[in-house]
Amino acid sequence: MGKKYTRLLILIVSCYSILSCNSPPATERNDSVAVRDMLGREVYVPSKINRIVGLRAGALRLLVYMDVIGKVAGVEEFERKGTTPYAMAHPELTLLPSVGPSMGGDAELIVKVQPDVIFITYTTTGDADALQQKTGIPVIAIECPELGTARDTLFASLKLIGKILNRKGRADSLIAWINNSIADLNERTAGIPDSERPTVYIGGVPYSGMRGINSTQPFYPPFIFTNAKNVASSIDKRLISHVKGTYIDIEQLMLWNPDILFIDVSGLSLVRKDLEKGSALSDQLDAFANNRIFTLLPYNNYAVNYELVLANAWFTGKVIYPDRFRDIDIEEKTNEILRVFMGKDIYKEVISSVPVFRQLTKDDFR
Repeated sequence: MGKKYTRLLILIVSCYSILSCNSPPATERNDSVAVRDMLGREVYVPSKINRIVGLRAGALRLLVYMDVIGKVAGVEEFERKGTTPYAMAHPELTLLPSVGPSMGGDAELIVKVQPDVIFITYTTTGDADALQQKTGIPVIAIECPELGTARDTLFASLKLIGKILNRKGRADSLIAWINNSIADLNERTAGIPDSERPTVYIGGVPYSGMRGINSTQPFYPPFIFTNAKNVASSIDKRLISHVKGTYIDIEQLMLWNPDILFIDVSGLSLVRKDLEKGSALSDQLDAFANNRIFTLLPYNNYAVNYELVLANAWFTGKVIYPDRFRDIDIEEKTNEILRVFMGKDIYKEVISSVPVFRQLTKDDFR
């Protein structure tokens, strides 16, 4: 009896194996399609997707940009704080179930909200594969790079999301709008003789917290888009870090002596101390003496808020070349940008607690 049972079991297993080998590949099934993510991984995703999750910095933001908020099944705990512009525009996101802590969530909580697909940033092939194996849910790697130096990578991520979620039209229209906006900025600021371009500097750029005036960004996107003369662009590339930050000596800023100082408002309290009246900097900088100091929005909050990058660029252009941006009202332009990216006019909410897009005078640094 035992031998007969064993032979029967072997026969059943063999037949199952043959049938499995002869079954059509996943790409031919009605319920799934193969896509290649930003890490080059081939991943099979359902042809119909109703529920999604975005993990790590910037993932949920891109999903909001793609206007698929109704599909989001849960968010990381950080996203429930509502401090980002996309959460201000869509506070309903803060009420969704938690899928765990920031920068990756928790596998059990992710499974609990039953997403059809997981989108994740700042990951590796090994980590993405491990999460997919642990949850049994397709994991798609996307990227949130700098807008000034890696725009095509951002666009590739938007197109990938559009392909997977049947939002190709949205991806194409958003990409076209971004390109047109940057082209407009470039056209307005092109053809100006180098001798007529004032020198500029951005200080107070945050990196894992507030930073003072010596924290800068050599490839600051608003300066790139407006063809501005960023004095920090001469920094040796080996000293530049997009993760740990780029810092200069105070003496170097004195030597550069830029015509206009821009301050990331997140570091304004520290910059006030750096430029305190009677300090070496305040005595040496022409921008301080001439009241040519302006505040900009902090756009790094759980990765890059691309809409705020563009808002800063338009304000920067208006400050540097007022005649060429005479037709631009910065509140109206910022609301237009916010509306395109997130469907809401939330200018007042974004600037409610920060003195942004303002000109500062010597009296502000007493």
